Amino acid sequence: MAEYEPSWESLDQHPVPEWYHDAKLGIFIHWGVYSVPAWAPTDADIGGETASPYAEWYPYYMYEEESPTREYHEETYGEDVEYADFVDEWDAEEFDPDEWASFFEDVGAGYVVLTGEHHDGFPLWDSHYAKYNAAEMGPERDLVGDLADAVREYGLKFAASYHANYNYYQPGFEGQFGHPDFEKGGPAEEQGGPGSEYVDFMNAKHRELIRKYDPDLLWFDVPKAEGDHVHAQELIADYYNRADERGKDVAVNDRASTDAIGPTIDIEGNRRDNEEYHGDFVTPEYTSFDEIQDRKWESCRGIGHSFGYNAVEDEDDHLSAEELVHSFVDIVSKNGNLLINVGPKADGTIPDLQRTPLAGLGEWLDTNGEAIFGSRPWAVAEDEASAVDVRYTHRDGDLYATALDWPGGELELSVPTHVDLDAAPDVELLTAEGAQVCESTLDGGTLTVSLSAEPDHDHAYTLRLADVDNPREQ
Repeated sequence: MAEYEPSWESLDQHPVPEWYHDAKLGIFIHWGVYSVPAWAPTDADIGGETASPYAEWYPYYMYEEESPTREYHEETYGEDVEYADFVDEWDAEEFDPDEWASFFEDVGAGYVVLTGEHHDGFPLWDSHYAKYNAAEMGPERDLVGDLADAVREYGLKFAASYHANYNYYQPGFEGQFGHPDFEKGGPAEEQGGPGSEYVDFMNAKHRELIRKYDPDLLWFDVPKAEGDHVHAQELIADYYNRADERGKDVAVNDRASTDAIGPTIDIEGNRRDNEEYHGDFVTPEYTSFDEIQDRKWESCRGIGHSFGYNAVEDEDDHLSAEELVHSFVDIVSKNGNLLINVGPKADGTIPDLQRTPLAGLGEWLDTNGEAIFGSRPWAVAEDEASAVDVRYTHRDGDLYATALDWPGGELELSVPTHVDLDAAPDVELLTAEGAQVCESTLDGGTLTVSLSAEPDHDHAYTLRLADVDNPREQ
């Protein structure tokens, strides 16, 4: 059992746990004080100068001159209402952690990540270090602890994300919006990041969060300083070593510090490549990769344009069940997980516009989940020779070909060009009533599968090809 040192060289030796490879689907939850105003312009660009589609950035843009959020805020609430005034309106009276956890399990999620503290500096747990928290104010309950207990009762992994490296609203400290050493777009250059007092405060809260709730992974967000400056390596080494001592398999994402993520990530965490990072998995945001990645990755996004609940988003602003299924299948085929976000309303209810696509994904997985959970990438992710889009996965010696549209009477696959086949494999179509045997013929570099009537489910259609090798496992 390795003893991890607080250096990237040592931490980079940490393996990605098998449970994380197998889980494929996680639920992200952005819920906080920002869920009270619940507003952002839906047509804004991510990371824009004066506007963002992310409603959880309300406390940033409400203080920006000439921003749409500031204009909306003053028209709706008046010039004298501060962000902290929304705390008393956040009662979370309908929050039912057991109902949430049951729903997430039904969808097929393997893990849940709640925003433990977002950039507004408001912890959702009973923190010893900040009385400005959800247990003392607003909901007046330990939201992290309540959800952690419920999620684990259903056998799911749990974590609370931590965004304090880039808090733009932090009561008790000097600086713009209360954040120390903050300048628009990053910390004061001459200091290389927030002051030492804030760094100690930030890490004390994070260590408390880890100690109290024993998270299965650490999900950092958008740091604005190097690891040495914010002691990121020390915290991660302690986390890995503590987990190893107890035989617990954990993971850490790639956003612990700027020297972990390099120059290829923007203000919102959108990664442009997968070449240089530290951490167990890469976290592109509202985007994906075109090809199979050797390194593990996780795409995170909301069902709508925003992570936090945005009351002005309508059905056209949200993914349909089919779009969600297609995106998920594509991500998994390329060695990724999907961390799909829900943004509950301030009262603790998850809007139907978010529930409906998730429920559709869950229903699809009831029939096709064997092609997803526990699978690994195959020789290629996509079949360029097929008449419809196809994505490949491999599990337990079988190859799965998922067609994103119904191909009609037959489907031609280029499987023989990637792996040796002595004969056409046995092929079955997965349906809700059980697998249907399909005829298949082999002709040179083409495997043709004959299909009968369209199956009894929507969105995508999975074929199981028995006993097909995976070149990546040889």
